[in-house]
Amino acid sequence: MAEKKEDNLHRIIMEDRKLLIITGVKRVKSFDTKEIVLDTLKGGLIIRGQELGVKNLDLEQSEVEIEGQIDVLTYSDNRQGGSSKGVWERIFK
Repeated sequence: MAEKKEDNLHRIIMEDRKLLIITGVKRVKSFDTKEIVLDTLKGGLIIRGQELGVKNLDLEQSEVEIEGQIDVLTYSDNRQGGSSKGVWERIFK
């Protein structure tokens, strides 16, 4: 029973704004050196910074490690963890 509870956790651990460990990740939607977009159990998550890179990705464990200079973490307004649409998709719908 404890394992099931752990599967539903979304946790973010940041070390010195240089390393992020994120659990509850459903998928990586896009990434480059300045922005990484994730789908998590709690909605879309955008990480912005400089020289960003995915150090470790384990979707079986729903975990990702990101390194680089982390400047901003932003959640999308979709809190159910489903697929979130981009701003341009919502405007031109």
